[in-house]
Amino acid sequence: MKRNCCLLTSFLLIQLVSISLYSQSLYEIKFSDKKNNKYKGFLVYFNETNAYMRIAYNYNNQYNVVNVSYISKNGTTDRGTQYTMLTGYDPVYVTDNKAGLRYNPDYFIWFYNSREQKWDTPYTTDDSLLNANNYLRVDSYTKLDPGNITDEYLREFFGSAESQYFSLKRMCGHNTGTDDGTRDKGRNGSNNDTKKYGSSATLHLVLVANTLDPSIGTGCATDEKNLRNEFSEVADALGVSLKEYIIDGASFSKQSVLAELNSLSPASNDIVMFIYRGHGFRWKGQAEDWPRMDLRPSSYAPINDNTSMNLQDVYAAVKNKGARLSIILADCCNSEVDVSSVTTTNYLTLQLDNNSDVSKLKKLFMSANGTILSSAAQKGEVSWTTPQGGLYCMSFLQALREGISYLSDYPCNWNNIISKTITLARNKSTPAYCPNCTLQDGIKYISVAGDY
Repeated sequence: MKRNCCLLTSFLLIQLVSISLYSQSLYEIKFSDKKNNKYKGFLVYFNETNAYMRIAYNYNNQYNVVNVSYISKNGTTDRGTQYTMLTGYDPVYVTDNKAGLRYNPDYFIWFYNSREQKWDTPYTTDDSLLNANNYLRVDSYTKLDPGNITDEYLREFFGSAESQYFSLKRMCGHNTGTDDGTRDKGRNGSNNDTKKYGSSATLHLVLVANTLDPSIGTGCATDEKNLRNEFSEVADALGVSLKEYIIDGASFSKQSVLAELNSLSPASNDIVMFIYRGHGFRWKGQAEDWPRMDLRPSSYAPINDNTSMNLQDVYAAVKNKGARLSIILADCCNSEVDVSSVTTTNYLTLQLDNNSDVSKLKKLFMSANGTILSSAAQKGEVSWTTPQGGLYCMSFLQALREGISYLSDYPCNWNNIISKTITLARNKSTPAYCPNCTLQDGIKYISVAGDY
């Protein structure tokens, strides 16, 4: 018995690498232990190394709330079944713990059903030996809409003086300090103030994706879709125009990239996002740190200067266009030619919210001035991709959403977001999350003023 009552902690549908892995997501979990004691959990999820849950329960007529942090890892059973296991740590009672209760977080395990191509309903156990006879199914799991969360509900899990409580209230649209008592509409709301911040600006999105490649095309296509959706929402939230330049499918070539770069003509207050998703390489003996983009329309075509382009050359071309903010990102390998970078590892997915703090979004895109260059791997490294997307691209979306979250407690600026992107992508390439991957460490160059 771990504490005064035999409590099995609630489960958490953790996302490791996902096709929709953005900002914080809120869930309610109701569960029971072997003695049918009832518990209620409130999950706040950011990424595979940053999640916490508030768990409320009664014991001896005492109402208790405990905060537990979570991490997770992937693995394969002896029978070859892939699984994801979640482990809690650092349990802290939020309420007075006069009874001296102990809270030891449990294991939560999802098994991948290869026949149905999905993750089965999770199990939970407090058995450190992970004996399957001690597994229990969870009772219920509900995704929460912040717009429907009441202040009374939040007070079930948070004290009135906690910073998380105030952040959640803002996220849910309560008591935001407006004189007329209106709700803070958040990122997808209809707050007319968002339109006045960038009405004269345009967001230019240049996406180059090798969507027809037989090995990485599926992941590239997924990333392209997610990136287009993301920046469509960003432009809408900021009230700026969006202009897309899409190079994919049969149009994927160096000539197409050069043509779009030549046609790019941003105004002085505009934003340019150039993102490459495809194969990357470096010449043998190349001293340059940045990778070359492999822009061959077919893997049978020769690889040379006419079918490839150095990322730093793209950076120079975009920078010379004179936009207020220029961001050039590449999710590709940085190793010598013909190194594979595909993993078939399946990842558990979690639907995540896009309710974010528009004021932070404005700071990033409307106040910042300068240039950013970053790629997914250092020289000699590969950049891993899955059918669900590239680790770097997914981590970028994750870091961006976390940075502009109401609940984020670190400064929202481009240096932190790109650094977080690199860290998250590296974490995803570790054996705990991708057993057959090698480590990838991204590189960055940031020269931005006004977002600190």
